[in-house]
Amino acid sequence: MSLYDRLDLTRPDRRKFKPSLQQNQPIWERIDLTRPIKSKCKVCRCLIQTTWRICPHCGWILQNSQQERHCIWLQVGNLEVCGKEQDIWEGILADAFSKVFSAFRSINVFLTTDPPDSREWQEDFTRVYVLVDNSSVDYLGIASFSPGKVTNVAAVRIDQICNASYLADLTINQLSNLIANTIAHEIGHTLGLDHSALTTDVMHDGLDHRVHSLMPPSFHAEQIVLMNHAINKHKIRAR
Repeated sequence: MSLYDRLDLTRPDRRKFKPSLQQNQPIWERIDLTRPIKSKCKVCRCLIQTTWRICPHCGWILQNSQQERHCIWLQVGNLEVCGKEQDIWEGILADAFSKVFSAFRSINVFLTTDPPDSREWQEDFTRVYVLVDNSSVDYLGIASFSPGKVTNVAAVRIDQICNASYLADLTINQLSNLIANTIAHEIGHTLGLDHSALTTDVMHDGLDHRVHSLMPPSFHAEQIVLMNHAINKHKIRAR
């Protein structure tokens, strides 16, 4: 509340009422100089305003109650690995998925690797295929995209990510980062995000294994706001 709002400038009507003791007090005694408590983000401890929904400093959701979420199904298929490599790949994918889930912690989505409950979501969810395909293409992933809108399908090519990883001689952790960045990039498209010109951005046009294998995916505050806005519009239209 501003100082102006806390200032009592009410003038008494001397024709009808006797002025009260408070109204006879000088104006400086009628000013409420009590400082309001300043709100801080629980995550980064930066100052925020009570009307903000998202912290502009770290992207944390400040008003998380009663927010409708959009379901995103990470459907893993056609990944047949035999022998000792099966345990290795299960660990790589589990690590990559945990990084994806962390990247979307401030976004109103329900991420799942299990088939969505039809009673809760019906057919209103986005399907992200995580697969191996022997077709001769050179993209790591592809997604349906409409600016500022939620779309329903994307695909991530594990075989192409592995080829890039092999040629660049990446470690297992770097491979996990590259998989996670690719999945997050394609999900971002399905939530209305366009490409970014910043080379270190998860939404950069053409993920670079030399950059995006070095760090897990993350979104900045403006991207978080845009994705949540797209989800809110989508849920309103779906009602």
